[in-house]
Amino acid sequence: MAIPKNPPDWITWFRELGSLTATIPFQISPGKAPRIIVSVPTGQFTTWMIVAGALSIAPPPLEIPEVDTCYATWSLVDVKMNDCTFAATVDPKRIVFVDHPGRSAPTDSWPVKATPEGTPKNRSGAAPGPNLRDRLRNLPGLKNNWYLWYARRCLSPVVIIGDGREYLQNQREELLEKAPQWFTDEARALLSEDSQQTSNPDRMYFHPFMVLHASAGDSKPWLRAMQPRLVIITSWSSYTRKHQSLFAGAPHIILTNRRVASAIDASSFLSISEKSEFETDLLSKLTPPHGVFLKSFNEQVLFDQGDLTGGDEMDIEI
Repeated sequence: MAIPKNPPDWITWFRELGSLTATIPFQISPGKAPRIIVSVPTGQFTTWMIVAGALSIAPPPLEIPEVDTCYATWSLVDVKMNDCTFAATVDPKRIVFVDHPGRSAPTDSWPVKATPEGTPKNRSGAAPGPNLRDRLRNLPGLKNNWYLWYARRCLSPVVIIGDGREYLQNQREELLEKAPQWFTDEARALLSEDSQQTSNPDRMYFHPFMVLHASAGDSKPWLRAMQPRLVIITSWSSYTRKHQSLFAGAPHIILTNRRVASAIDASSFLSISEKSEFETDLLSKLTPPHGVFLKSFNEQVLFDQGDLTGGDEMDIEI
């Protein structure tokens, strides 16, 4: 498929879809989270346009760090994303890094996100490469605080789930090379992440986007409890194979390619399910382009006690 210089209308539509769904709050058990099904004639490039739209939206507010709690955060000393704990100081407006005595951060503005119980100890991120650092520094207003802007987006990542992770990553690189004008400066910088670790589930909260296999959460209860801002699943088959509790509280966009057999299963499921209230609101703002169809349903967010396992067939509760 040739890549035109100017983004076609359908590209803009998928980008706006990502922007709108990225604003849906994460739902906690026993709430219900929306699942947006998008039927497409081909899934080529659509995934990364949705990601780009989501990355254009400022992430939700993060937590205020507490003493003796493990957080994913930006490490001032290591100059990268890491898991850190904090200790109190005599100044209530500051909190000190336990592993780096004497180094402190402002309590009310330092980006942190608590890691779930059971998260592997001594996780360590990879320092952003020189090219990524330069891209971030050159964004308006970020010359001196680029790392905080970057960290906030790492702590509220967009996650892609599906088969063919190498194919997806190659597609991202092709788009950045041949159609950089399809992206905002911010999305282009974030999607240039080149650490080769964005498909490693142990690095969750260390990158602004992740590309994971449907089985990633089967044996990792701690991963299932993490909270991305948006999940994009590249096929109905991947959706039914992923652990039901994996990122369950996040809004999902599920792409169904009409040339793939599992799309028939998705259509059958939607015919008996009650649509999400988000569908009406979404369609009032976005009219799908020719050949694209959008449906939705709500999924019950289950409390994960760590004793559920993934399987080839999964019952989906509404």
